Amino acid sequence: MRIQINAITIAAQDILLLKNFYSGTFGWEIQAESTDMIIFRLKNGLLLSIYKAEDHSRYLDTTPITADILPKVYFTINTSSLKETDELFMELDNRRANIIKKPSKVFWGGYAGIIADPENNYWEICFNPFL
Repeated sequence: MRIQINAITIAAQDILLLKNFYSGTFGWEIQAESTDMIIFRLKNGLLLSIYKAEDHSRYLDTTPITADILPKVYFTINTSSLKETDELFMELDNRRANIIKKPSKVFWGGYAGIIADPENNYWEICFNPFL
């Protein structure tokens, strides 16, 4: 498995508040945004994505949407292909990893799945055709 983290994603209760914090306080430049998400490109290709909590919950297949259940942050490891993503998930399944969401095509055009570590920290493993 690659050892480079490519993205950090935050579930926001108030997306505008976080937008103003990261752009104003940290001075980070917005790469893309809509009413539902904001993406900042940081150093070395690292992305910080901020999504509305309800969209984040749907993406992770986590319900109900409550602050005590919804993971606030997850980490992303990018693969080089859909095939590599599938192969990695087969290997993780064989190792009895806690698969939260099997890989599938996602709304932003990539192909992703989610696993959780023993303390329920989420890891997205995906192929991002835009990188």
